[in-house]
Amino acid sequence: MKRLLPVLVQACGLCAQDPSDVPLGLNLPTAQVLEMGDIGVRFTHRFTERARSNGYDAYGLDGYAFAAVGLDFSFKALKGWNLQLYRTADQRTFTAAIHKQVYAGDIWRAAVRVERYDEVVRDNRTTAGVREGKVGSTVLVPVEAMAGPVTFSLVPAYVNRSATRAEAIFTVAAALRWDPSEKHRVHGEYYPRPGKLSDVRVAFNSTTRELEPGWALGYTYRTRGHRFSVMATNVLGTTAHQVLAGDYNGIGPVRGGDWVLGFNVVRIF
Repeated sequence: MKRLLPVLVQACGLCAQDPSDVPLGLNLPTAQVLEMGDIGVRFTHRFTERARSNGYDAYGLDGYAFAAVGLDFSFKALKGWNLQLYRTADQRTFTAAIHKQVYAGDIWRAAVRVERYDEVVRDNRTTAGVREGKVGSTVLVPVEAMAGPVTFSLVPAYVNRSATRAEAIFTVAAALRWDPSEKHRVHGEYYPRPGKLSDVRVAFNSTTRELEPGWALGYTYRTRGHRFSVMATNVLGTTAHQVLAGDYNGIGPVRGGDWVLGFNVVRIF
């Protein structure tokens, strides 16, 4: 027993540690980080065809999709620091991010994330009033509170410009995750309409409407080194400046009652 005691203590300490993971929920960043020099590869897809009442095209799976790939890096000598490089076909956007976990306790944890984005697609004359080709920065502060298998998070975010306004936007997104077991996770995310865009109206199919808040609801299956997430969402973007600004592509989230399918696949090495 004396020989086994140190082993058991060490094992319990390892179990209590936060596991190394790519800091990605559905669209929002989490307060987790990769550790010990791990590398994560993420693939994302967001289908653009509306899923509601469209079973004849496999609920949007037959339609066009925005595909993306990203790399997340951790460094043994820099505990809590992650670097991300991400490219999505959506506006041909390249994103570079630095992610730092600033606190990790038993009840709550927090991180700071700074992103630089560059949309290669430039202004289109046929979409007057929409700012394509944006280059700018986003600052996010994911804060998570944990109560057993449930994690609630708030993500205050600063976006320096949007698709309809050339001014900075501040917003606070929210997420809720439930982990009934080590392999299964159910989570939802909510992206409120930024206050500065409350008077913005968008045009789609010859009709105008107010910007709507965004949401995503998904299920994640986790195995050793793999994360597979499938979701329903009313936002087509995957980057912070597209999702949280609320006015993606000048039309914002798809109109009320409609939604699209999407998925994330993450591999950790």
